[in-house]
Amino acid sequence: MLRPCDAGPGGRLRLVNLVPTRWYASLVMPSCVGLLLICVGLLLIWRRMRHGTAVPWRNWGLWLALGGCVELYVFSTPLVATWLAQSLEAQAPAVKIEDLPQADAIVVLAGDQTVYVRADGGVDMFNRCGDRMERGIQAFLANKAPVLALGDGINPVPNAPEFAEWQSDYAAKRGVPAAKIVRGRPARYTQDESEGVMEVLRPLGVKRIILATSAYHMMRARGVYHAHGVEVIALPCDFQSRGTAEHFSLKMLLPRGIALSQSETCLKEWLGTLVLWITGKGG
Repeated sequence: MLRPCDAGPGGRLRLVNLVPTRWYASLVMPSCVGLLLICVGLLLIWRRMRHGTAVPWRNWGLWLALGGCVELYVFSTPLVATWLAQSLEAQAPAVKIEDLPQADAIVVLAGDQTVYVRADGGVDMFNRCGDRMERGIQAFLANKAPVLALGDGINPVPNAPEFAEWQSDYAAKRGVPAAKIVRGRPARYTQDESEGVMEVLRPLGVKRIILATSAYHMMRARGVYHAHGVEVIALPCDFQSRGTAEHFSLKMLLPRGIALSQSETCLKEWLGTLVLWITGKGG
């Protein structure tokens, strides 16, 4: 679900995606499971209060409610969120552009694009994962592949360019010939995005790609593209667990909403990778 945020400086209005993943995946995330445990626990405690201590489940309610609270706390700490991010990013170590082998195409995945609607009705666009695009362009300019393929996201703002179109213009300004840029169709999820990208790459005879995406997302994205029968060379970007975040401090034990969001994002990646492995589509 997309909704507008409050107007920011200069009268800008920002659109935020409140459900960045498939709804059924949210059902097994800590926020949903924790709240469910708390609600069931409180219900059992209420029943105990009504029926007295002779009810066999008299202690279950307390333990369930406490378990839900503990789960929410644990996954809301920066310590656990950082550990989960590190567990994913360790699967995709950083590489230098010059060390990349040759490929048939460079694929840059879309993600975290933000649209600002100005008070005059104009539109500004911003990519919080701009490192993906930057690294993809660098690889192309280093002659690592003859084609730059761009994934596309859903743009809910009327009269605004598609994200891939916007990124194509940026790549062209950076020196990538327009004839060497191809775009997938608009998509909301990685699987749909990969299908659109491969629709334009297959006719070009592409068998090996350099995949540029966030390091925490690389393991699952690599599996998705392996399922299309192409060899994937990882070009991870947007590392989130480097620097001071790796040093322990007591502040990392204080719960924060943004930490819970990162924990669930990382758990979603592990869950998606597990599904790929179980279905045999992860390569």
